[in-house]
Amino acid sequence: MRPSIATFSKFLTGVIAAATIIVGGLVTAIPPAAAEDLKPVKIFFPPLNVGWTRGFELVEVAKEQGYFKKYGLDAQFAVVPWDQYSVALDSGSLDFAPFADYAYMVNAVDKGLKAKVVVSSTLPFNPDTAGGQALVVRSDGSIKTPEDLKGKKIGTEYPSFSGVWYALDWLSKHGVAKGDVQVVPVPEAQLQQVLDQGGVDAIIAYAPLNITLERKGYLSLFSVADIAGRFVTRGGTMASDKFIAEHPDLVRAYVSAISDAAEWANAHPADVIKLGVDKGRLDPQFLPELYTKSGSKDYSALRWPRYGLTSEKDLAFWQELVEHAGIVPAGKHKPTDFYTNEYNPHAKDAAAK
Repeated sequence: MRPSIATFSKFLTGVIAAATIIVGGLVTAIPPAAAEDLKPVKIFFPPLNVGWTRGFELVEVAKEQGYFKKYGLDAQFAVVPWDQYSVALDSGSLDFAPFADYAYMVNAVDKGLKAKVVVSSTLPFNPDTAGGQALVVRSDGSIKTPEDLKGKKIGTEYPSFSGVWYALDWLSKHGVAKGDVQVVPVPEAQLQQVLDQGGVDAIIAYAPLNITLERKGYLSLFSVADIAGRFVTRGGTMASDKFIAEHPDLVRAYVSAISDAAEWANAHPADVIKLGVDKGRLDPQFLPELYTKSGSKDYSALRWPRYGLTSEKDLAFWQELVEHAGIVPAGKHKPTDFYTNEYNPHAKDAAAK
């Protein structure tokens, strides 16, 4: 995910301004009496609609398919600046925050955030699909392999964000240590220009920039979809410990709605993409590459976490990655410090298998 703990000091001292609430219309009308019974919950929505592909699909599905209503919730989308993402959760301006990558959660909790991922709502990384982030170099340059980046500069808009950790982890597996490269800040709008002019030797490009560059012939050395070499869940929706303790019924309802949405999405992956387009969340000019590697419009390889359950094995993978990057001390935490499946109606059935 693009937001990071880089601005987390604001969590310790800042107070978020009132969030702007944007409530989308429901497809199916409900009687006034039933509407009055719905309990409002505030769900983070990314500013300028940036990042729908990195964590919001199941929230949109749950609203469109009526799953939030089914479990008694009035889902309200709250636009909050990325740098106030954690503060908003702590202050109560948000009840639920999608986009919480597990790597982010490990760092955030280590730095003092009192929250947990309550449901795995983010599209996992999968070697068979696109990852939404790549390490890009010029195709006519001298860099063709990870080893070629030793002593070189990598540009990114977010030097302290988890995207850098992913790239450095991949490089370390190819003999390039953290100290062998220099990560430098470059505004997103200038990334291609600075790369072309030789100010940096590679850039960390997020979608849709990586798609644009690949179409122009630039070379992607690494896609974050390949980070684990397997299907790996990557994150979900977090709620504060305080909210979980005070409103377990709302947490259970939200988790149940997302769980239903995950099953629907896994059965209708192409319809998820269509929903994103119809809602104006996805720009058709960047499809199908936002989701597929091959350029095929066959979205059948897309798979969301079954029932929205968090995998302890997968979270341990991310914890180890963050520890290896030196972001948090090794051995200080255990995977269950960062998530709970307690409110998922399918948790017991899954554990029994």
